[in-house]
Order: sequence, then structure tokens, then C-alpha cells
Amino acid sequence: MYKHILLAYDETDGSKKALDEALKLTKQSHDTKLTILYVSEEKGSVDSDDHFTPTHVLADTSPGFDNQYMGNLSVARDEKIHPERQSNQNQGITTPSSEHGVLRNVKERLEPYHLNINYVHLSGSEAKRICEYAKENNSDLVLVGNSGKSNLKKWVLGSVSEKVAHNCETSVMVVK
Repeated sequence: MYKHILLAYDETDGSKKALDEALKLTKQSHDTKLTILYVSEEKGSVDSDDHFTPTHVLADTSPGFDNQYMGNLSVARDEKIHPERQSNQNQGITTPSSEHGVLRNVKERLEPYHLNINYVHLSGSEAKRICEYAKENNSDLVLVGNSGKSNLKKWVLGSVSEKVAHNCETSVMVVK
């Protein structure tokens, strides 16, 4: 079956249905790893010891900042601030955290199942961060819930599940 399932979760009805589907899939194979990812646009949602801002975050959040014109201005962690960290550690987009209320709620809901689940909270553009995380962590399947937006709202704003389905390099299941 699947080795690593990534569930994009935000407490909407669609993501709750996707959670039920993820539980069904993980019960079929005990070797399946499940990661529940919550992406918010909160500025302070990454770990407090994170002392760099990747350029893709700047491009998403800063008006007028564009990598096309600015080039890749990659910024690395300052090892002088964290000498205990070794440079070969994962310094990618992940910031595992179960401190956010959304993740606490789903964690409490899933405790009776006694599953090994990784809870991750990221900040930024939802669809982009979901696809980046899936690619970086070799997810076999990304599960997202249907947004339930009206056709007009989808046309104006776009749907996260639609963007994920079109942009992810990983297989995507949209649960309705």
C-alpha cells in the first residue's frame, strides 16, 4: 500500500472526512506512516529558534518581492547562534510542532487509536507548503478535503485542494 500518507488538515468538514479516509488507509497497512499537516498564515507559527526566512516565504508574504527580479537570496541558519546544531541536519521547510490548537484537537481525537502519527505545523501559502512538504518528505499520497466553496468563491479565490491536485508531484486524493 502506501508508505507515507500526508493529510492536510484544518478542522473543516472536508478535512475531517479526509482524516477518516486516512485512518482507513493506515489501518490497511501497519507500516504506513501518517503525517498530519496544518498550514497557517500566522507569522509566529514556526519554532522560535528558527533564525532564517526562506526566500519562497518572502515572495509569498512581501508585496513587491519577487524571486524573478531578486534572484535566489537563500539565507542559512547562523550556526554561531545554535552551535549544538550540526550543518548536516535537515534545514528544510519542516518545523514539527503539535503546539497549535488545531493539531492539539486532532491529536486528542486520535489518541484512542494508538497510531504513530507525526504532527506538523507550517506557515505560508497552504497549497504551496503542502506540495513542498510532500515532495521533501517523500509522501506517497496527499489527502486533502474538498473545500465546499461555491463556484464563484472557487473562481475568485481558488481552492486549496484544487491547487494541490494540480501542482503536487505526489499522488493526491481529494475527499468529498
